[in-house]
Amino acid sequence: MSNTIVLKRHKHHKQQDQYHHGDLRRALIEAGLQMLDFYGTEGLSLRRIAKSLNVSQTAIYSHFKDKTDLLAALAEVGFQQLALTMLHNVKDPANAKRRIFDLAEGYIGFALKNKAVFSLMFGRELAEIKNYPTLALTAGKSYALLSAAVADGLKNNPAAPKPVATNALWSLVHGTAVLLVDGKLKLAETGDLSGFVADQLSPMMDIFS
Repeated sequence: MSNTIVLKRHKHHKQQDQYHHGDLRRALIEAGLQMLDFYGTEGLSLRRIAKSLNVSQTAIYSHFKDKTDLLAALAEVGFQQLALTMLHNVKDPANAKRRIFDLAEGYIGFALKNKAVFSLMFGRELAEIKNYPTLALTAGKSYALLSAAVADGLKNNPAAPKPVATNALWSLVHGTAVLLVDGKLKLAETGDLSGFVADQLSPMMDIFS
């Protein structure tokens, strides 16, 4: 059975003694994600989460030493779901050019649907990501997916520098996602994400095959 926590919203009614050790950690993360959407990182607190789950703050501290520790766990779930969303959006894995587009669309689509956790994932609250090794490892998965697709897309263009192309693509995709989340860019009224992503990627897609 997978341990992945899906980004979902629901209420919790269990009493403190009804949680097994692993179940409580999972419930804390799910409640944290829900409150992150509603209150943002500033308004999210361990006390508020404890109250929502009817558990003591002491119980929370057995899983997370402080708020930043919890935020790191929430961001890790976000990065896991980002990578899964990108993978699930790929329609034709054998077609590198199409794969690059689908991965980019999945990345940007995830950001739009999960603005609060996406902002946390790349926010100043977790600037010292090296203090959280599993978070740092998970955070690299989306970049690795793009990097592999770029390498495949440049097989017929060996002179093209793969690291430079990967960084350029990631900068374009991530920058577009951030601008959309911040409201600096907007989709057309039709909400056509595919068309929007195609327009944003068009300047560099010709180098891929």
